[in-house]
Amino acid sequence: MQTPAEQYEQLVGEEDRVVFGIQTCEHCVTLLLDNLYHTGEAQNQDTYTEILKIIHEVEQRLRGEWLTIKIQKALLAHQMKRKGDV
Repeated sequence: MQTPAEQYEQLVGEEDRVVFGIQTCEHCVTLLLDNLYHTGEAQNQDTYTEILKIIHEVEQRLRGEWLTIKIQKALLAHQMKRKGDV
C-alpha cells in the first residue's frame, strides 16, 4: 500500500502527462486555425471543423481528468498535513 506522499507523487506524474496532452491539443488547434487562415481553404471547412471538434473533445476529456487529479491531490495534501507529512 502506498503512503499518501507516494500517491501524491504519482498524481504529480499523471498531472504532468495530462497537462502535456492539453498543451498538445491547444497547439494543434492553433496550427490548424493558422493554416486555415493562411490558406483560406473554404472548400475544406467541413474537414477542418470535424478535426477541430475531435481535438476539442479530447482536450475536454483531458481537462476532466486534470480536475479529478487536482481534487485527489488536494485531499491527499490535506491528509498529509493532518498527519504532519508535509
